[in-house]
Amino acid sequence: MLVKPFLSMILLSGIILVGVGGCDTRFKAEAVLSQYVMDLNRSQFFVIDSPAIIMPISLPALRDRQQKLSNFDIGLLEFLSLQQCDVGIVAGKKNSILGKVMPDSQRFLYELDIIRAIESCDIDDDALASELQLVAEKKRIELPIAFGNAIFNGEESKEFFSISNGFFPLNDTTENQQELISALNRLVDIGERLADLPNINGQVFENDLRVLMNSEYAGKLLYSLAQLTNYLSLVSGQVGTLNKEVCGAPMTYLKQQFDVHYVEKIQPYMGRLNSSAYQVLPLLNRLGELSSSFSVDMRRFLKQFSLRDEHSEWLRYQRASQMHAKQWSALFKSCSVSLR
Repeated sequence: MLVKPFLSMILLSGIILVGVGGCDTRFKAEAVLSQYVMDLNRSQFFVIDSPAIIMPISLPALRDRQQKLSNFDIGLLEFLSLQQCDVGIVAGKKNSILGKVMPDSQRFLYELDIIRAIESCDIDDDALASELQLVAEKKRIELPIAFGNAIFNGEESKEFFSISNGFFPLNDTTENQQELISALNRLVDIGERLADLPNINGQVFENDLRVLMNSEYAGKLLYSLAQLTNYLSLVSGQVGTLNKEVCGAPMTYLKQQFDVHYVEKIQPYMGRLNSSAYQVLPLLNRLGELSSSFSVDMRRFLKQFSLRDEHSEWLRYQRASQMHAKQWSALFKSCSVSLR
């Protein structure tokens, strides 16, 4: 019989993964992928070492994400002069004890308010009016930075991008991502209208950021793409070394494992992942484009989600998926085995 004993390392890792997958839903997809490799390894023609966990680049530390904004502080005389319009009131909120530590999301809303207040303020002091106009112009230029800080710097983004939350859920669907997609669309709409100083409902804005946080989507997607790429590449690399020597009984066994594990479980999982990613990634990439002045580390991190950069995790996964299908198809064809 053309079947070999389990490699001890594969068996041990498989037992561990199945145990983890049974207790922790974050890693159920790992158990499915691992079982695929383990059962292929039963054939004497397959020797795949226990796959190492591949970690993508994680979200940079806050100091490498947060971009500085200019401060607008007014003295007592200016404050008294500006009581006739909203500038004094808005600036006063920022300069309060609470305001000095306002979260990035609130700071973004403040920046919009202070620009509107300055540009609508009609005062007699020409020197002060000129100074305020320069402040407004500078803050308009900085709006993409303030917007980027709000989206990418808070506790919400830390959870949204965390790769410690495991895999994209095994049985998740695009329907489950509709709240996230709606929130991302609203955030993109804000970013595209910065020049118009959009009036934003602060409660809705904060809630949309919480939707991102609660979804944990970006980190789960990134982690899943890296692991899928690793597993698919290992399998296709082994399949690519096989020839007509496996035709017959060995091929019958291999085709069975391909059907049971890949066709019936992994491929549908990838289909669900792809379906949601094709809706989320364009919005996520657009948010990055609408922001400004990212650090080198932050640009490198966000590039992993790119739909165009050949080194992104998304395109690496796409290439691995295509190669996996191509190698199996070629092997089946050489043995005159139908894909059905």
